[in-house]
Amino acid sequence: MIFKQVFRVAFVTLIWKQYKSTIVSSLLLLAFLLIVSNIHSDYLTAVGPDKIDQVTFIYKWLAYTAGILVFLGFHLIRGKWKATKLSDKEKIAQSKESEDEGDDPFAEIRKRDKLRSRADFLMDQEKDRT
Repeated sequence: MIFKQVFRVAFVTLIWKQYKSTIVSSLLLLAFLLIVSNIHSDYLTAVGPDKIDQVTFIYKWLAYTAGILVFLGFHLIRGKWKATKLSDKEKIAQSKESEDEGDDPFAEIRKRDKLRSRADFLMDQEKDRT
């Protein structure tokens, strides 16, 4: 029973970390649309049915459109920013690899055809002496 709750909390935490900005921005968009709708209906109630003009409906739909465009713009910019951030990470990793190749103390050893130990050198010295 406790593992089920731990798994549930871990799953919710994972989803929250990965989609936090999408969840928050979606909730903000819904709240914005709800507020615009309530303000418009309150205005229509206050003015009365005989003085309703079509301009208020235009303003309402312009506000809806602006909110949705801001939402979409945020996600498009965020997506591009994430893509550049990932490509920057790849560039950093590549530059580190190139630096590692230049500062690699074992590069000379890798180029050798035959690897010899200290014992091999001692044996060669003994052969030269005799």
